[in-house]
Order: sequence, then C-alpha cells, then structure tokens
Amino acid sequence: MPSPTLDRGPGRASDAEARAWIARKQGRFGPWVGGPVAPDGPIRTLTAPATGTDLAELAEATPPQIADARAAAGSAQADWAALSGPARADRLRAWAEAIDARAACLTQLLALETGRPVRHGRAWLAEGATALRQAADQALLGEADRPGLVPMGIVAPGLSLGRIGPALAAGNAAMLAPGPGGGMLAALCLAEAAAEAGLPAGLLTVLTGPAKPLLGLARPPLPELSGPCLHLVLEDADLDAAADAIAEALGNPPPGTTGQRLLVQESVAERVHARLAGRMARLIVGDPLDPATDLGPLPEAALRDRLTAALADSTGTPIQPLPRLPDTGLYFAPALISGLAPASPEMELPLPGPILLSITFRSPAEAILLANAGPPAPAASLWSETLAVALDLATALEAGTVCVNGTDLGLAPDPLELWQRPEGLAPARPMAPAPADRGPDPTAALTAARRAQTGWARRDATGRAAVLARTAARMPEEAAAPLAACAARAATACATWSEKRDSATLTRQRPLGVIAALCPAETPALAAATILGPVLATGNAALLLAQPGCETQLRLLVKELEAAGLPAGLVQILSGAPAAVALRLAARVDLDALWCFEGDDLPGDLPDRGASGGPALWLAQAAPGAWSQPRDPSEALLRAASRAQTIRTSWGA
Repeated sequence: MPSPTLDRGPGRASDAEARAWIARKQGRFGPWVGGPVAPDGPIRTLTAPATGTDLAELAEATPPQIADARAAAGSAQADWAALSGPARADRLRAWAEAIDARAACLTQLLALETGRPVRHGRAWLAEGATALRQAADQALLGEADRPGLVPMGIVAPGLSLGRIGPALAAGNAAMLAPGPGGGMLAALCLAEAAAEAGLPAGLLTVLTGPAKPLLGLARPPLPELSGPCLHLVLEDADLDAAADAIAEALGNPPPGTTGQRLLVQESVAERVHARLAGRMARLIVGDPLDPATDLGPLPEAALRDRLTAALADSTGTPIQPLPRLPDTGLYFAPALISGLAPASPEMELPLPGPILLSITFRSPAEAILLANAGPPAPAASLWSETLAVALDLATALEAGTVCVNGTDLGLAPDPLELWQRPEGLAPARPMAPAPADRGPDPTAALTAARRAQTGWARRDATGRAAVLARTAARMPEEAAAPLAACAARAATACATWSEKRDSATLTRQRPLGVIAALCPAETPALAAATILGPVLATGNAALLLAQPGCETQLRLLVKELEAAGLPAGLVQILSGAPAAVALRLAARVDLDALWCFEGDDLPGDLPDRGASGGPALWLAQAAPGAWSQPRDPSEALLRAASRAQTIRTSWGA
C-alpha cells in the first residue's frame, strides 16, 4: 500500500556503468602508464563510503613502476611537444569527446568512491570538458607555440581538467596521483579515455598510492592556495539567497578548500544564523547516486570522528539541525558553530566537512581585515545588494576566486603560458649537501620589505612603471633595456573581462607579496635588472641574494631605483653563503616566493623543504645569455610574480 504522506521517495540513479567498468578490470587496479600496469605493490581495498561495501582492490605503484612511468612520460613528452599546436588541439578535442561519452560512468565512479553527489559530479565534469576544449582552442590559435617559451616537461597538475588541459596543450606530459579518497578510479577512467582519443602512450600517467613521487616534478612557480572557503554576508544582502547558497555549498565545497567559514555583519548575524539553520535542516543527506542529494557521505571514518570531536569540544555555540540521515554509511549532519572569535581554537584547525564556522564583524573594513588575516583563501563568496560596496570588497579580498552574490567558486582554467618556461631557464634540482651553517637571519629584511610593499602595491600599474622607466633613463644601456621593456609591458597590462547572459567575469593580476631571488653570477647587473623589473612592476617587494663579489653592483641598482621614486626598503640586499641563506628563506612561511637561478651549489633537500608550507619555489639553471635578447625571460617573470584573481558577478532578476 503506498504511503499516504508526501515524503520524498528514493530516486537512486543507476550505477550499472561504473560497476560494469570495474568488473571488466576484475576489480583490481594498478598504475596507468600508457595502459594498465599489472598490480604489483601493496594492496588496498577501496570501499564505498555510502554503504561500507568493497568497490575494488588498488595496488600502490612500486619504485620500479614509478621509474618506468617517468621514462615513458619523458619519451612521450618529447614527441608531443614536437607536434604543432593544431595537432595537439585535435587530440585534446577528441579526448573531450571521449569524456562526454563516459560522463555517466565517471560521475558514478566519483559518487561510489568519494561520496560526491552525482549532480555535483556532472557539473564538475561538464566544466572540465569545457576547459579542455578551451585549452584546445588556445593551442589551435598558436598560444602554445610562442617564441622564447618551451614546455616545462613532466608536470603534476592535480586532478582538475582546468589544469590538466592547459598543461597538455602547452606541450607537457602530466602525472596524476589522486591519493586515498581523491577519485582514483575516475582518474584511471580519464586516462583510459585519453588513450582511446589518441594521446601518446605515457603522456598522461596515473600513479596509484600516495602523491610523494610527484614532489620532484615541475610546477608553475606560484603559491598553491589552500585553506577555508570564505562567505562574507553584509547587512544589505539578500539574506534568504545567501543562506540558501551557503548551505548548498556545504555539500559542494570549492576545490582546494579545507573547510568553510562565515563572516557575517553583526546587525544581521542572528537572522542569517536562523535562516542557515532552517536551510540546513532541509538539506537532503543521503545516497550520492540520488540526483536530489545535497550532501553525500564523508570519504573516511577518521574525518567523521574528527568533526564529531570538534563539535563536542567547540568554544562556540553549535547548531546542528539534524536532517534525516541514512542508517548506514559515513554520514554527518551539517552544522553551524556561531559565537566564535578570530582567535578561537576552531579557527586554527582545518575542518574539511559540512561544518560552517561563523564570526561577526561590525563594518566592511573590519570584514576585510578578518578575511585577509591569514594566507589568501582559494575561494570566497560575497553578499551585498550595493554593487559599489560589493566590488570594492571583492577587489580588496585576498582570494583566488571571488563570487559576488553567488557561489560559482570553481577555479578558472589556467592560461597555457602558465605551464611553459623561458627557453633559457631550464628546470634544476639542487644536488649539493645541506650546509652546516644556517646563514644570517633574514627576519629584519623581510619585515622592512613587507612594510614597504603594502603602499607600493596600492599604486597603480602606470605609477609603478614610471619609476622603472625613470630608473632605466639613469642606468647604463645594458641594465636599462630590461627595465624599460618591463615598464612598457606593465603600463599597458590590463585585466580581462568576459560576459555571459547573466554574469560577468573579471580576471586581474595580484602581487604575491615578498619575493626573494638568488641572482646569477653571470652579468649580475643585467640579471638583477631583468629580475627586479617584473617583481616591482607587479607590486611586490624583493629580497636580492647577492653572489660573492656582486653586492656592490646590486646596491648601486637599488640606489638608482630609490632615486627614481622607489620606496626605501622595498628592495633588500642579503649577503652570505647562497646555500645557507636559501635554506633559511625556504623555511619561512612569511615569504611568498623564492627564485633560484643558480642551482648547482644549493642543497639537494631544498625542494622538499619548500614544499611544506613555505614559499613557492622556482629552481632553474640559467643558460648562457638567458638574461639578454633574443630570449628575454621578462614575460615569464611577470607571470610568476603575480597570481590571477577571478571575480564573478551575476545580474538580472
């Protein structure tokens, strides 16, 4: 007899295609290196977080398999880079078509392995296929074959088609290692689709197991944004729309985020919290294969235990409306913790789950101070019905993606040139032993540079370029040329604006902050001018580490810059043994980037030290003549000295 109530009935989508794909592989998977590799390493069982049942057996990649994968990727990359841009574009578009044909299987695999609801998986896959086609179009138009730029080689772009597509279109080979709960089966299915589309064997490799083998691969010399997603709600916002969208985002967090935080204006905090509690109570928490599901299961039991403990030990006021939860599976009811302060213990811990941490602010200026107190956030939504206020705050927020009055917080696809390098700067991995001497403490220089950088970054691009142009007019011709060329590029640089029927996207470049650079010994004045031009033009401060015997030339250059209007202290000269000073700088979390263009005498563990929360590293070996024409590296330096910020705004009724 049918139920007389109006409760929603089950509407589970089929998982037949994913189950059939797993069955065709006998439920056992190893790495993908130009094709499936026989499982040989330690076996781990993948379980479905929604049911706790076994999905497949996964063998970790062994050291010999990793070595074979690197060799295959190197061979494939050389052949791939030799192709023209249009030839690469054809293969990438064929891959996008193969992904479309496998869309149902891929979304089912994501739902089964990670607990991601199928409707969110479909949207992610559609955006990824679109990004892949855009990368193919860029390659078709010749953006992958610019003079003076060459592919990086073998890269590790992560499991995002908005990064994989541009990396491949630029002529690189890519290696992926999604790790536990990261969508390993979907990554293997994507690699299989790439092989069917005609991508060379070895060009796209998937390593099963931990991501440690990827640490030595090439990456863009930019900081990886990681941290909580921010939601700022002002008193003049549409509170119902904000509450609906923020609650929905709990089940579909932006990529790269580790939790979600709410900053709400004090005058409307109680009303916003009440609306959020009501909306969270209506979220559908359940089977990720149900198209109506808002929030699927957590990927692992340890995370559920951690979130439960965080609620129990909270110093704030937990609100957990408890919507209906399934009887089995790793489910967790969404929660809101209000009454927190910026120094509350919860604000220091990453909580990657459906818990929203809320703090209040009194004015928009205070909101910006609170939001920018930590490292730049990967994503932020901003809610205000006053467009002038919203845009002012959006441009002041240090976040990778800012969406005004919405939660369209996905990463913008990378430009192709982000995955290329100047022809004269080859990747270098230092091989010298770590020095016993730790070198001088750079704290005072860092503090002075950071203090001066704040005001320098507020100047417009034309004003900064004018300082460089005035300096070039006072310098010898050798060092004047790169400064003048960089000033001209910086003065004419502009943000890009694109429109859709109901929204618009602004992409602008933001300074990194403080960049330290180990200057080459060859032509030190020319090299320092070539490095400093892009660093200063984009609004950064600089620490220049002088090679022995070169300090006087660098100080003369800085003196000329300050005479032309550069703020005193914006450029600091460091002295000491390069290896020891570089180790000190790589360990500083208050330094944004470290560029080393002389790698032979640097410690071999420098890349590993920089990978653990320190500055973004750019380690390169400069070829003779790399700092002069015709292979001018300033375009790549300008790109590396800034990070793109995407601001999305919607309009219409």
